Amino acid sequence: MGLEGYLIRYVDDVMANSSDEDFLHLGALALVNADGPEIQEETQSLVARNGIFGTVCSTWVGTYEMKIGAITFQVATGDITKERADVIVNSTTRTFNLKSGVSKAILEGAGPAVENELYDVLQECKKRQYASVCLPAIGTGNAGKNPATVADDTINGVGDFVGKHSTGSLKIIKVVILLPHLLNVFYKSMKKRESLMSPTFQSTFSGTANADFPGDVPEHWSDMNQKQPCLAQLQPRQSEYKTVIGKFYQTCHSYTIEKIEWVQNTLLWKSYRLKKSHMDAKNGHIINEKLLFHRTDAGSVPHINQHGFNHSYPGKNAAAYGKGTYFAVDACYSADYAFSKPDENGRKHIYVVRVLTGLYARGHVGLFAPPAKNPENPTELYDSVTDDKHHPQIFVVFSDDHAYPEYLITFRY
Repeated sequence: MGLEGYLIRYVDDVMANSSDEDFLHLGALALVNADGPEIQEETQSLVARNGIFGTVCSTWVGTYEMKIGAITFQVATGDITKERADVIVNSTTRTFNLKSGVSKAILEGAGPAVENELYDVLQECKKRQYASVCLPAIGTGNAGKNPATVADDTINGVGDFVGKHSTGSLKIIKVVILLPHLLNVFYKSMKKRESLMSPTFQSTFSGTANADFPGDVPEHWSDMNQKQPCLAQLQPRQSEYKTVIGKFYQTCHSYTIEKIEWVQNTLLWKSYRLKKSHMDAKNGHIINEKLLFHRTDAGSVPHINQHGFNHSYPGKNAAAYGKGTYFAVDACYSADYAFSKPDENGRKHIYVVRVLTGLYARGHVGLFAPPAKNPENPTELYDSVTDDKHHPQIFVVFSDDHAYPEYLITFRY
């Protein structure tokens, strides 16, 4: 199709192209252009009445997400061509007429159903029962739009779609940002909407990362039948499965995943949620939680499932940044043979872990706890340490209730 240099990968048979420098309101563009700014007021009013926005959390390093109705809205830095999604929205031209060049080529390959704005693409996703769609921060490149305006209008557009339609099978809408500094712009826009969230919505849709009370057990856990802990195998159709496998394969291309299990341990979960509640109150509005990877061997799996992590046994392999429990940003670090040795059947194991990194400093050999924030007050400590404050790849925590083993990945070469 002659599309080298643009988006040249699509999972299913729908792809949309949009990039008009006049586009201001993604997701409801035609309505905005036809009716003027009052459509924004209508959308904001709709959002305020229904309380469809959830709280913001950081699920991975460089990723924020929030619930918008039944939709999980995500913003992340990365390369959109490497995303795993049913639909990818590609921005390549300065006009959206889809009559020539790359736009025409994509249209011919994807079909005329996606010729309209993203609002219509979301409807098409619902109609075809797609579960996920990725799009860039349209307008922040050559079009030169104000990033804050783009962020607001993107989220308003999704909110407008959710407020006017049942979302059906559509579960994830993800904005993939090429320029890292734009991530904070979208984060601020997402945070503004937390004030519009109704208590009813929060308790219904907030999920594991945003439970109202620290002791709540996630409502989507399976029936445990009094069994502690309980491992529930994720199915490929589940959004959690797609998220986990996508993050794993970003840096572990040569492995094959056999299964992903949800670790359900009520005691560990309540302890972790209580600690998170305290840290959130202490640190204010910063994102204290990240999803990271932890290597292990088959013999340690039952112990971690039952008792969690034990920072008294740091790094069977290394303790370069302190004597705590180590977690990696990228799966490839944890999947390395030296850190995750296979069992007798060739299977290897990695946990995807919720970690309370909070405020962190650089670690070093010999640390038994995080360093003090202020030498004048030695009792006020950082929450964790890392290998690099500006570009962290490793985090270390020194309290066992700072981490919850959420998913167990079993894989092999």
